[in-house]
Amino acid sequence: MASVWRVDAPDLQRARVLAGALGVHPLTAQVLLNRGLAEPSAAQRFLQPGLETLSDPAALEEMDRAVERLRLAIARREPITIFGDSDVDGLTASVILYEVLEDLGAVVRARVSNRIAGGYGLPDTIVRSLAHSRTRLLVLVDCGTNQPEAIAQLAACGIDTIIVDHHVPLAGWAKPHALINPYRSQGAGRELCSAGLAFKLAEALIGRTPPLETWLDLAALGTLADCSPLVGDSRAIVVEGMARLMETQRPGLRELCQSTGATTPDPERILRRLTPRLNASGRLGDATAVWHLLRRTSDTRLSAHLEENQAAHATTKQLQRQIIMEAEEQVQRQHFRDQYVMVVSRSGWHQGLMGPLAAQLAQRYGRPTIAIAMNETQGTGSGRSIPLFNLLDALKACQDVLMRFGGHAQACGLTVGREQLEIFRAQVNTHARQALGSLGLVRTRRVDLELTLDAVESSWVQEMERLAPFGQGNPRPTVVIRRVRIEARSPRLGALTDGTSRLAARGSFADLGSEQWYDVVASPTMVNDDVVLAVSEVRELPQGTKLPSVAAGL
Repeated sequence: MASVWRVDAPDLQRARVLAGALGVHPLTAQVLLNRGLAEPSAAQRFLQPGLETLSDPAALEEMDRAVERLRLAIARREPITIFGDSDVDGLTASVILYEVLEDLGAVVRARVSNRIAGGYGLPDTIVRSLAHSRTRLLVLVDCGTNQPEAIAQLAACGIDTIIVDHHVPLAGWAKPHALINPYRSQGAGRELCSAGLAFKLAEALIGRTPPLETWLDLAALGTLADCSPLVGDSRAIVVEGMARLMETQRPGLRELCQSTGATTPDPERILRRLTPRLNASGRLGDATAVWHLLRRTSDTRLSAHLEENQAAHATTKQLQRQIIMEAEEQVQRQHFRDQYVMVVSRSGWHQGLMGPLAAQLAQRYGRPTIAIAMNETQGTGSGRSIPLFNLLDALKACQDVLMRFGGHAQACGLTVGREQLEIFRAQVNTHARQALGSLGLVRTRRVDLELTLDAVESSWVQEMERLAPFGQGNPRPTVVIRRVRIEARSPRLGALTDGTSRLAARGSFADLGSEQWYDVVASPTMVNDDVVLAVSEVRELPQGTKLPSVAAGL
């Protein structure tokens, strides 16, 4: 789908001042300004992230209260139970806290959510089981914020609860003994997922000592898998943790990295290869095998856990191919592309695969998408949004027809009654139409810079790699280059030329004419010491279009 290109307005004076303070190219400084990093100290921390740049964990509300209660439980030998969600974020967070508490001498055990059997969050069956157990302290990981009734029931049974979660609190949210959730107020830490928050709790418990580095691989993995913004503490965790992930001493995780080819510290490769494998078991229900594979200790059932996870991955791939085909047919048949929010649903779809389905459709069509697996009475699904649309706010506007919902601005989960489905579809589109206005169906592409071809110098492109790792919240910098011809050597490889300068390029060039002039959006990268432009969008210019005046640099 074609998009509107919105180039960030350059600020030449501020870029030059920032460049002088940091000792970087003015174009790099402009990109930093585009990221909201106007102060030299903040920009320097961004360029040189590390453990020493991490914020004080005590800045997170009720962190001190959580630490105090955990230390009391350890001293008293009170049984502690950890219950975590079954996705990669929840699993990594759970293992981090389990191992930290184990090292501190706690009496601790862990249980993993089964979303298919018990739904999202802490199920009633676990609440009843805990009420009759010796557990005196429950740590909920990546869930629990919006389960006030369950937390109150546990408190009535003499069980304190600590919640470590990053899901947005809704009206009437839970009041546990301690709630570590950056969204409970306007405070710091909103870039952190649950694995990041678990790492901060570990830091608060043991200090910034060498053992803390033991859990950087898991914290980085959870951060990448949850697509958390790669800024602030999340950026530092990923930078420090990716190299450790490649050299992990966790036997199961090491085997998974090798078997999936996730052997280089590249976030995109980890997301594409390792994350789906780790998520597969939880999507089908039981993620216990993956929890054990993430542990640092060697398990006698390692091979069995690996085989179980591999089988789950094969099953999810097969199911997903069928589901995406059926969803695409639905999109084409019902003209969902004319709607502001696409709501696809079908009986027989596996509810554990609704998240990947919604993500794939949202990316393909540039629309917020909600995918729902229906049964006889209700549907359970997931939604994924686009940058300009807050999906959680949309669900809040429809809460009168929803049985339950939760999540974030860009991702959500929900349950809706079968008889309310069409009403929900209408309501969510009405809200989106009002929120987005006439531009709601137009995909907007934010671009960092507009440059001439000769301004894309190798020294600057090399320097731009200091902004890595790239991902959510810190996309790879993009440039608009106008009036160029594309010399295609193959459908995917070629070069861009404006008549005087020429740079190698890769993209989709199969249907482009060599004599036509184009505007392009591209990301400059270095490949074997040469600049290569990764072209993501191409726009053909009408005959006779004149080259606009563009600054060669700042």
